[in-house]
Amino acid sequence: MKNYQLFLLSLLSGILLWLSWNPNGFSFMIFFAFVPLFFISDFLLQKESRVPLWKGIIYSYPAFLLWNVATTWWIWNSTPPGSIAAFVLNALFMSMVFGLWHWTRKQNMPIIAQPIALIAFWMSWEYLHLHWDLTWPWLNIGNVFSPCTRYVQWYEFTGTFGGTLWVFGANFFLYYIVKTIKSGKKVIWYKMALFFGWVLIPLVISVFMYRSHKDHMKEINPVEAVIVQQNTDPWEEQYSLTNVDHTVRILQLAVPAITEKTQLLVCSESAIPHTISAAALLQKNYPVETYNYYGFALLDSLVDQYPRLNIIAGLSTFDMYDHKATETAKDRGDGYFMDMHNTSICYNKNGCTELYYKSRLVPGVEKMPFPKVFGFLENLVIDLGGPSGSLGVDTTQRAFHTTILNGTCKVGAPICYESVYGELFAGFVKDGAQLMTVITNDAWWGNTPGYKQHFLFSKLRAIETRRTILRAANTGISGVIDECGDVVQKSHYNERTVIKQTVYPNDEITFYVKHGDYIARIAMALAALSLIFGTWLWIKRKMLKIKQ
Repeated sequence: MKNYQLFLLSLLSGILLWLSWNPNGFSFMIFFAFVPLFFISDFLLQKESRVPLWKGIIYSYPAFLLWNVATTWWIWNSTPPGSIAAFVLNALFMSMVFGLWHWTRKQNMPIIAQPIALIAFWMSWEYLHLHWDLTWPWLNIGNVFSPCTRYVQWYEFTGTFGGTLWVFGANFFLYYIVKTIKSGKKVIWYKMALFFGWVLIPLVISVFMYRSHKDHMKEINPVEAVIVQQNTDPWEEQYSLTNVDHTVRILQLAVPAITEKTQLLVCSESAIPHTISAAALLQKNYPVETYNYYGFALLDSLVDQYPRLNIIAGLSTFDMYDHKATETAKDRGDGYFMDMHNTSICYNKNGCTELYYKSRLVPGVEKMPFPKVFGFLENLVIDLGGPSGSLGVDTTQRAFHTTILNGTCKVGAPICYESVYGELFAGFVKDGAQLMTVITNDAWWGNTPGYKQHFLFSKLRAIETRRTILRAANTGISGVIDECGDVVQKSHYNERTVIKQTVYPNDEITFYVKHGDYIARIAMALAALSLIFGTWLWIKRKMLKIKQ
């Protein structure tokens, strides 16, 4: 096989990965998307190629670059430099995982250990990608099933890492079947049985789980909620309008839908975008001369009229210190330091009672990765019109206490792409959240697949936590998603509208909420063992060559 044929095989894998991805792909195509890459590895092994790590990286890179660009090209609309970095680096990291696996195969690792090694390496990479400063887990494999959540109800036990295991297992079973056919041997029936059993048994289990959960969903303590999609243009309007203008726009949409029974009003990320003091907000001690705070007088009038109403909304806030209290606090030059935050708040008749600072920030947009190394580049963090430089973060995921008709209800309010992080999202539920909101501003990406993909990921979070999700987007898709991941209501892109829905709190804790990404942590241990074993085999080979 010639080099160009290997690159074509790699591109075939990239095309299959792209065609399987949401929102318009067919998810189950991913069950054979990695098979061409496995055969590339086979050929390189037969060729006895040197530097197997680099060969694995070079020949798999086209697949992963094509997949990244074709699936997430829309990042360009908000940040061209950041999009190029995301495409190039994300594809490189994926190909490094494949290259490392190919290297272990080169050391004559036993056949039974080879799929375990790749699955462990890939899961370890996905887990790292959820937690380090260059985090961008948009293409974590388990996310592929977000359009068809009826078939992954078992995510309440495994999270998306269960989906990663399912996908790679299916690819390996199919690879061994095709390899048997290529060798001219008859396909042994048990290989086919293993493949179809691996694919179909989880599907059947999921369908039964779906029906059972639908039949037993509790409709206790109803909460009437109103979601506002204010449809503010982030480029032309967001920072040219005042905070009062934004508040007026929200109320013009919300007030006609609010009744005496309405208990939640959910607004988007950056619903009131001009930066205000977190301390002034919590203490209700607004600087008289500062126009940015006047909109809260309008909110006070609303909650005076509807005393059971709780408003959840996104703001830009700051904290002031007389010393460098945090790593992200910036010296103002007047003896004070300032931290900027992307914030969600709970506002009711008592004012702003609680707030949460976004803790998983977008690299290059809200945070400079590895600040101890690249801190001198802090001022080059991409400016989208709001606070510049790295933002401050919260130390925990806390749920807001809201008063409802029948007592209290705790509500989680993660911000924007925090809804991509299963374990982080579950942290709000661990803190007692019985309902979840997602507040976001997907308008930066324009009318692209980005906002659709982002909405679909919330369906997975609903299953993992078994919580109803109220999603408020500036524009994009706002909506209501039930505990089974079904969309109850949703809006359209570029639409100024409200959604009204009665939802029901749930206080049951799923296995995934309790244990988080335990599958990934097991995979990390297996990855370490695979790497140690591969290194030992490499040393053994070298020693044999020396003796010869």
